[in-house]
Amino acid sequence: MRTITFYSYKGGVGRTLAAANFAVYLAKLGQRTVVVDFDLEAPGMDSKFHAAGLPQPKRGLLDYILEYQDTGADPGSVQEISVEITVESSGKVVPLLLIPAGDYLSGDYSRKLDRLDWRRIFSEEREGVAFFQQFLSRIEQELQPDFVIIDSRTGISEIGGLCTQQLADEVVMLSSLSSESTKVTRHIKQHIQQSDVAKALGKSVDVKVVVSRVPKPKDLLILQERCTELFKIEATRLFFLFSCPVLELDEFIAIDDLEKDEGLVTDYVRLFHGLDIELASVVIQSTIKETIARLLVDPEEESRDRILEFATLYPHPDAYRTAMRFFGLVKQKEQMRKYGWKLLNLVPDDIESQRLIARSYLSEYGYFRQRSSRDQTDKDRILSVIGSLWEREELDPGEQLRFADMLEDAGDSLKSLEIALPLVADEDLDNNAREEALGISARTAQELGRTDVLRKLVNSIPTEDWPPPVLATAVELQEEAGDSAAAFELAKRYLEQERVVTVEALERAAHLAHQLDRVEELEGVLRSSVDYHLLWGMGRRLRELGLPNIASEVESSEGEPRSFRSRTDPRLRTTTRRLPG
Repeated sequence: MRTITFYSYKGGVGRTLAAANFAVYLAKLGQRTVVVDFDLEAPGMDSKFHAAGLPQPKRGLLDYILEYQDTGADPGSVQEISVEITVESSGKVVPLLLIPAGDYLSGDYSRKLDRLDWRRIFSEEREGVAFFQQFLSRIEQELQPDFVIIDSRTGISEIGGLCTQQLADEVVMLSSLSSESTKVTRHIKQHIQQSDVAKALGKSVDVKVVVSRVPKPKDLLILQERCTELFKIEATRLFFLFSCPVLELDEFIAIDDLEKDEGLVTDYVRLFHGLDIELASVVIQSTIKETIARLLVDPEEESRDRILEFATLYPHPDAYRTAMRFFGLVKQKEQMRKYGWKLLNLVPDDIESQRLIARSYLSEYGYFRQRSSRDQTDKDRILSVIGSLWEREELDPGEQLRFADMLEDAGDSLKSLEIALPLVADEDLDNNAREEALGISARTAQELGRTDVLRKLVNSIPTEDWPPPVLATAVELQEEAGDSAAAFELAKRYLEQERVVTVEALERAAHLAHQLDRVEELEGVLRSSVDYHLLWGMGRRLRELGLPNIASEVESSEGEPRSFRSRTDPRLRTTTRRLPG
């Protein structure tokens, strides 16, 4: 039997609700669990299970303790003060028992509470330490639980010390981030860890800290680093229960209502998983084996339903992994991704889910490109997961090319260039793929103003493979070398390929045309290759550049006027891309 106490210095941080969720979680995992409401001054654990239709208890823990205080005699069986709570798992009722504080709605409860004398209970006459050890022994013998969950009262008190030092094997301390709460929580944590009472009983109490009901930050690592310092605790013993707007309107057992707020369920399960429930893990592995065995004989639709039920009832990493693998095998990408993301939420460094998720998007790039700007958070998560594979050098050249393309589309030109540039000369790629790598490298280099990269591409890539950004750089290089005729030929190719004219390119081409007396030739290129609508309103500028014929044709052309776009407009960039496979 393992005893875990939930404690908080102050109320309002969701301590009782967290304890109730943990009890239901354990019960659904097949663990026989007993919940003890030790918050005698502000009881209410039973109210968390109102949906179970519990009757108002006539006797409870307060009555049990008072009987010992008044008589010094053994109060007898704990079964008489326990209540069974109905929890369903896989269509079966699973064991969950509650020892309530008592009938706190009656007028007698407050009078009984006034009579409670902790000094007398822990006097030599009564030997309270031995009494509460006997209380735990009775729970173990009569109710035979795997776990005892204690909801302790708040503050610094005798009952708080009893619950966190004498009775507990482990303490989960919930706290806000107020200066008072952090200071006292840190102090009590150290006191529990150095407890003489625990040492006298031959045990060391493990302590976890849960920062509760704070807004989820964009950068969790910064908050984590701050809190490890505030509470003087290792990161592996620090957890978060972030703010949940749904809870502000109505408290509910999230583990029993998984669809109501997935974020809250994830926070709870991450905490519970961090409590190292070895027995529960054994139960889950057994259930997984049973489920897989049934899948071998079930029709596919029944298999799918069974897996969905299993993953819903057992919000645990191994359950999510099983669902992810199953839906991957039956080629249901959306479901595979759903459970892969759930697994990553609980275990952020899980390599298997990273690989499956990353490769599913790399093999279906159109899905990523079709995401709107509203999905930027999703895009960032996808890129982060794929990036983890790239950093571990697990992407083949084709996958690297897709990743570079996705990064360019997402606006990360620097990373895109870093990945694409080496692929330009990668012999494991076919010609089309290398041409695509060249295009990405050229566009991102131009976006970043990396003329050194563009010059390198000009000098190392055959001229017939040059994309427009490389052509633009080549024009400059030929001009610098004094070969105006070669520069003009490249300028024409640029206009023919790019289709959309930039001011700088137009000015450079016009300058070369006049220098070589080939103005009519340039106007012919513009006439055959450029959409006049994109030149609308440029008549005056065209005349200034010495291109009167094309200026007249533009001014007389029909159609909806469109403003000429500047060189810096990202929409000038070509968007046609070819990807291998």
